[in-house]
Amino acid sequence: MKEEKVKKITGEILKTEVEAEMLKKHIGEVVQIHGSVYKIRKMSDFAFVILRTKRALIQCVYSEEFSNFTLDMLKEESCVVVTAAVVKEERAKAGYELRMKEVTVLSLPEEISPIVINQKKVDTSLENLLNYRPITLRNEKERAIFKIQEGICNGFRKFLHENKFTEIHTPKIVAAGAEGGANIFRLDYFGKEVYLAQSPQFYKQMMVGVFERVFEIAPVFRAEKHDTSRHLNEYTGNSFHRGERTYCKRVS
Repeated sequence: MKEEKVKKITGEILKTEVEAEMLKKHIGEVVQIHGSVYKIRKMSDFAFVILRTKRALIQCVYSEEFSNFTLDMLKEESCVVVTAAVVKEERAKAGYELRMKEVTVLSLPEEISPIVINQKKVDTSLENLLNYRPITLRNEKERAIFKIQEGICNGFRKFLHENKFTEIHTPKIVAAGAEGGANIFRLDYFGKEVYLAQSPQFYKQMMVGVFERVFEIAPVFRAEKHDTSRHLNEYTGNSFHRGERTYCKRVS
């Protein structure tokens, strides 16, 4: 009787696809990658297909010479899994391109997008930009806002962790304003008046007695009237607090 192989659950996620950041290490290989079709640029005898992945735009090339499907299978904003050869190409922005061999279409858009999002800038009114936000945020420049935020927070967090700060998370619905004054947002909290936090200052001072060095990355709310496009009604605060320790030492 042959022994059957028993598959054990190890918790390991088997990677069958390559991430965009790793493609350069796979030049000369055939890989799979998934994403959404961001833009199709048809040329005379081939087409550029720009694939939008989690964190990057990837240049793919379609040609009847090496692609085993027809170009009309692809629609902009369709979700796909692409099997492609990674080829070194110095003229490409990334230094390589993907020559599409096969494609699996996971979904197609229900209708044509009401906003053009695959240009350098979304050329529309602020009203349309916000009304169609789930779509307009897919634009490369629009979604870069969040990558910049991520970079700032990662740098802030990395520096403070290296300097032995502890990250804390403080309440944002509070019984009193940290700085007083009239510039606080009031809410009804089950029949009791409470406020949105102006600052985590009180909590940071409290926690300095616990950890000595603390920081927080969190929203801050200030009910300040304004007549500008940039204001402080709501923002993400990167703040830290540290306790100072002085002492005397007898040297003689």
